[in-house]
Amino acid sequence: MLLWVILPLVALVAGPSRAQTLIDKAARDDTAQVANDDPEMKAAIARARAGLDVFLARADDPDADQRDFSVKVKVPLRDHSEFLWLRPFVRDGDRFVGRVVNTPQGIANLKYGDRLAFQRKDIADWFYKQGGRVIGNYTACVLIAREPPEQRAAFRDNYGIDCER
Repeated sequence: MLLWVILPLVALVAGPSRAQTLIDKAARDDTAQVANDDPEMKAAIARARAGLDVFLARADDPDADQRDFSVKVKVPLRDHSEFLWLRPFVRDGDRFVGRVVNTPQGIANLKYGDRLAFQRKDIADWFYKQGGRVIGNYTACVLIAREPPEQRAAFRDNYGIDCER
């Protein structure tokens, strides 16, 4: 069974065509397929969930230089799951509604810009921007770490995500 992970800011692909750069892949708003039992991805999701309370508190009362608070939610499908980024989002307790900010790949009745209701338990990752840096986005860091060093550096320089911190 596979997870379809739609990643950051635009999106990131770690698919069959490795000839394109990481930046090219991100620009295509595509998905990466990751096994359900991938230990690094499971650890990234656990790390994001461990920091969720702090993230949500910041989203409720951001500093002047904090923006683009986004959550990645798991959408179960028949034989896999797809993960979608939502921004902005609003919450009422453990219930949320957000706007899809990437192109769903396996969900026929959902498109970029649609509103999607979800629960806290569905949140697998989060990020926000502070100054020129991305805070969070742990699942993207897993895929970025699997790329050659020059691609990691290019992604960091272009999108402000620094997975070394």
